[in-house]
Amino acid sequence: MTRAEVFASIKRTFIVPALRVSNAEIAMRATEAIYLGGINIVEISMSMPHALEALAAVTRAHGPEIVVGAGTVVDTECVHRAHDAGAGFIVTTGFSAEVVAAADEYGLATLAGALTPTEVQVAWKAKPDAVKLFPCFASGGPRYLRALRGQYPNVEFVASGGVTLENCIEYVHAGACAIGVGSEIADHESMMSGNHRLFTERARRFRKAIVAAQTPPTLLTA
Repeated sequence: MTRAEVFASIKRTFIVPALRVSNAEIAMRATEAIYLGGINIVEISMSMPHALEALAAVTRAHGPEIVVGAGTVVDTECVHRAHDAGAGFIVTTGFSAEVVAAADEYGLATLAGALTPTEVQVAWKAKPDAVKLFPCFASGGPRYLRALRGQYPNVEFVASGGVTLENCIEYVHAGACAIGVGSEIADHESMMSGNHRLFTERARRFRKAIVAAQTPPTLLTA
């Protein structure tokens, strides 16, 4: 998939589940469970040991039907390795112009981390595909996103940090192009115990909520 196609898929699905996992087999099972719940996007955090092996295993196992990204990317070396492992997009927690530039060289979509208005301006100038607001909840959640959207209407925002099934609809209405979801879909305890069916059910609930929020109300006829 091209960079544009990857980002279009992220926006269309709207939900980017993040996996913090060190075991390739567990990563594959968790990804498959999330996919069965209707989400074809997954982000694998590079902060965990053996994360690159897990990312490569998931891309080999699930091919083009699931878009796999590398999360918590902090330097250009990680970008290179993630690309070689098959990542389709890069996610950063904080902003790094070098990381965005390296991802651009490989044709990878980038969700660049930022939080304050100044950081948003600096990050967007580097031309990532979207700015990831993290941790969004710490600055007011949907209300904060709505305020930023008013000042930066051309910026694509991914809300991440504190996104739940209960508040995800608010992020749709606040103008997010996507949301990042962690343990609300794939929590560590369930992952380690092999309770992946729970991920399928949670993914299905998130997708149902998002689709309902994005669907225009039916116009009543007289």
